[in-house]
Amino acid sequence: MCPLFSVRRVAALCALLLVAAACGTTAPTKFYLLSALPGSGSGPSHPARPTAIGVGPVEVASYLDRQEIVTRRGANELGISQFHQWAEPLESNLSQVLVENLSVLLSADPVSLFPFPGPTKVDYRVEVKVLRLEGKLGENASLVARWTIFSAEGKEALPMRESSFNEPAQVPDYEALVSAQSRAVAALSREIAEAIKAVLQGTPNK
Repeated sequence: MCPLFSVRRVAALCALLLVAAACGTTAPTKFYLLSALPGSGSGPSHPARPTAIGVGPVEVASYLDRQEIVTRRGANELGISQFHQWAEPLESNLSQVLVENLSVLLSADPVSLFPFPGPTKVDYRVEVKVLRLEGKLGENASLVARWTIFSAEGKEALPMRESSFNEPAQVPDYEALVSAQSRAVAALSREIAEAIKAVLQGTPNK
């Protein structure tokens, strides 16, 4: 066999192997978290015993209860991304963001996350069920949630409400989508905070 032919054959084989390796390379998985509202500097003064607020249980619909981020492709079609995932369970992340948001929106009033630790007593508790939290890349993020405020005795201080929010996500990537979802959660937090204030003032809008 001609040595030159062998060299060319080996070189061609190496090139094919490099192409195959490149084709087999997968993109790295990216991980995301919902973000909370920025903390306020100082809140207004409060009475000696501030109102204690509890958040939870917080639940998400079964189709959202996965590590992969879910997107909307059509009226009856969803996308589940293998390479864009939540950094922690969505229920946990969402619960913590609601607590942080309400802590900011209700100023100095303590806000605790269910299950409440030790002897913690709450005056009012908010239960939340997220029915929808997805969206279309490059278009918008959608949040639909049902929530109820309960008194310390377990009675409804405010009947169940259903809230719906849409936030623009004009850049067609997952970071923009999660950012828009965070704004939608912030809008839900504001609505819940206003309802809690109305309950405390004895003027809930039923």
